[in-house]
Amino acid sequence: MKSAEEFLKTLTFDQSADAEESPPSKEEGLFSLEPIEELAKKVESRAVYLLGMREHGAKELKTKLLTKFPETEALLSECQEIPGFMNDLIDDVLQRCQANNWQSDERYIEQSVRNWAAKGTGPIKIRQKLQQATDRDDLIALYLDWDDREWLELALDVLIKKYGDTQRPTEQKEQARRMRFLQSRGFSSEVIWKAFREHD
Repeated sequence: MKSAEEFLKTLTFDQSADAEESPPSKEEGLFSLEPIEELAKKVESRAVYLLGMREHGAKELKTKLLTKFPETEALLSECQEIPGFMNDLIDDVLQRCQANNWQSDERYIEQSVRNWAAKGTGPIKIRQKLQQATDRDDLIALYLDWDDREWLELALDVLIKKYGDTQRPTEQKEQARRMRFLQSRGFSSEVIWKAFREHD
């Protein structure tokens, strides 16, 4: 595992032996690495803190870090960097988190599908939530690839918890209300229709 110091060197310019013998001066257009090193440590510390609270998708974690550490004119001036600097620095921090298995989109997706399904959320809504946190559509599709019968059973469980039974209402208005409820929970039209045909 790389040390934090080794990691920080990857965020800065290459310090060759010649550079060590003759430190660059500000007049030569180079600068002290201290502001960048300190900033990188703060970003990584925040990322580790957030990941310690719960799993995060990479996209979600990056958004939070960019919000916490906005790229301001003052910051760019202090670090003598160009626009896009914070985006690159945070990408490097995320790569370190992934290399150390602190952050994993697959682990986040697997856990989230399990947790949301346990709360009675259907696949459409789960997919929408996951896409806000990760760009790994391949893993989302993989972990939502349940048998139709499994999603139907979940929809029936949701109906029982909400209405006490899965009987098809005699009144069309009541049936429409229950169907809208299942739709709001993220179930497909096909699963919803099957849920009310179970007792036809």
